[in-house]
Amino acid sequence: MELEYSDKNSKRSKLYIAVGLVIALIVGGLVFVALRFSNIGSGETAVEERQVVVAARSIASRKPIEEGDLVMRTVAADPTNATAFARIDEVLGRITGVPIAPGQLVTPNVLASTTSGQAYSILEAGQEFDPNGPPLRAVSVNVGDDKAVAGTLQPGQTVDLIVTLNVNPLAGKKAQTVAAQAGDPIAGPSTKVTLQKVTILARNGGSYILRTDLTTAEKIIELTAAGGQFAMVLRPEPDDRVADTPGSTLDQLIEEFGFPPPRVAEISDQQARP
Repeated sequence: MELEYSDKNSKRSKLYIAVGLVIALIVGGLVFVALRFSNIGSGETAVEERQVVVAARSIASRKPIEEGDLVMRTVAADPTNATAFARIDEVLGRITGVPIAPGQLVTPNVLASTTSGQAYSILEAGQEFDPNGPPLRAVSVNVGDDKAVAGTLQPGQTVDLIVTLNVNPLAGKKAQTVAAQAGDPIAGPSTKVTLQKVTILARNGGSYILRTDLTTAEKIIELTAAGGQFAMVLRPEPDDRVADTPGSTLDQLIEEFGFPPPRVAEISDQQARP
C-alpha cells in the first residue's frame, strides 16, 4: 500500500519559523530601545581630554626650542601625559636635554634648562634636586682651542681637566749656600689632571661652563688665580673610570724619554770669528 504525501507538516514548520523570526525581531528591537533610553537617562560618561605640547619635528639634544619645533595636540587625559606642557610659550627658548622625536610629548624631563633663554641646566635632564646630594654648581674656565681638542668640544660631552701650574717649592725659604744636588726640588711647571668626568654645560668661544661641586669649584678658581693653564681632554662616552695618574714635570720627562741635556759647545777661534 502506498502512502499519500502531505505537505501539512511542512507548512506548519515554516509557519513556526516565521513566527519565531518575528518574535526575535520584536524582542531585539525592545532590548535596543531599552538600552538606548537607559543610556540617555543615566548619561554617558564623557572622555576627559587635555591639550598638550608635542614635537612637530625632530629636535636635537642641547638645542634651543623654536616655535616651529612644537604643535598643540588634543589627547585623552591619562597619567602618561599628566606632566606634559599645556602651552607652547612655556617651552620656547628652553634647551633640550635629550633628542625629541616627532609627536613625542614635551615634558620637563626632556629639557635641560629650567629657564627660557638659559642655554644649560646644572641638573641633568629629568633630574630632581636632592637636598642630601652634593652642592652642584656651574663654574667657568677659559681654555684655548689648541688645548681643548682643537675647539671641537661641545656641550653635553664629558672631559677631564688638566692643569699646568708653575710651582716654586723654594718660595719663602732662605737661599741655600750649598750647591743643589740631583733630585732636589726646583721651580718649574708641573702638570696634573685635577678633575675627571666633568660635563660641559655650555660653551661661548673659549669659555667653558662645567658642572662640578662647590668644593671643586673653589679649587678651580684658586688654580686660575695662581696662573694655572687649563687643558681639556675628551673622554669616550662608555668610559666612566677614574684614572690614577702621577702627574708630569720636566725632569721626569727628561729621565723617562732620555732627552739629552744641552751642553756648552766647544767653539774654535776660527768658528768664533765673524
